[in-house]
Order: sequence, then structure tokens, then C-alpha cells
Amino acid sequence: MIILKYIIICLVFLISFLIGNIISKRYTLRVNELKDFKNALNIIENKIKFTYEPLPEIFMQTSKLLSENISKIFINASSYMKELSSQEAWDKSLNESNTYLNKDDIENIKGFGKMLGKTDKGGQVSHLELTKTFIDIQIEKAQTEEIKNSKMYKSLGAIVGLACVIILI
Repeated sequence: MIILKYIIICLVFLISFLIGNIISKRYTLRVNELKDFKNALNIIENKIKFTYEPLPEIFMQTSKLLSENISKIFINASSYMKELSSQEAWDKSLNESNTYLNKDDIENIKGFGKMLGKTDKGGQVSHLELTKTFIDIQIEKAQTEEIKNSKMYKSLGAIVGLACVIILI
């Protein structure tokens, strides 16, 4: 019976610790996704400047170079562009996405879709640069939050686990 009690105590501590680490990891993943999205914008900008490929094709090629969550946004947008306007396809793809980005990130990224396919190369490139500037700001905020909150949630998970162990003993 005592062995079962110690096993349960260890499991409670381990689960609390893991929950803290999972919450902490979300901040790191958000930073990585923002950086990945900025990388995607750089690729798209270069393809718009130097190729004459249609936007859906550019999105499909770009998606192959990105992480899974961000890649799905571009894949979905590319397929939706067959039926919808560029902006509608982009917004629908972002709304359906499963990422670690927060609402501010999504709103800044939605701004990118407003000018897709509506202006000439120069207009689209300048709009891409503006979106990259917004993403740079979001990356800085996300890194600050990561530094602040990542340690806190890891520690909080361990402390809650230890508190539960003390209560159960």
C-alpha cells in the first residue's frame, strides 16, 4: 500500500512538472513560428520580385520550406485561392490554422492578405516589408514574454507538484 502511495505521489509531481513545461514550451514555439513566418515572407518577396509565378504556386513552393503549422497556412491559402479572392483565402486559412500565434500576431499577419494580388510588384513588395516590420515587433514582444514566462511556468509546475506531494504525504 505504501509503494502505491509513493508511486501516486511521484506521478502527481511528474504530471505537474510536465504541465508547467508544456505551457512554457508554447512561448518558445510562438517565437519560432513568428520567425518561420518572417522567413516565409522573405521567400515570397524574392519570388514576387524575380519570378512571374502566380501567387498560389508561390505559396505552395514556400510551404515546402516551412515548419508544419505555418506550412499548412500557405497550403490552405493556395488551395482556397482557386475559389476565393486572395484576401478571403488568406483570412480563411489563418482562421482555420492551428498555431501558437496569439490574436495580435494573427491580426498583423491578416494585414498581409489585404493587398495580395491587388497591386503591382512594387506595391506588394512594400506591403511585404511593412508586414515584416510588424512581425519583427511581434518577435521582440514574444521573446520578452518567453524570457519572462517560460521560467515562471517551469518553476510553477515544479512548485505545484511539490505542494501536492507535501499535501499527499
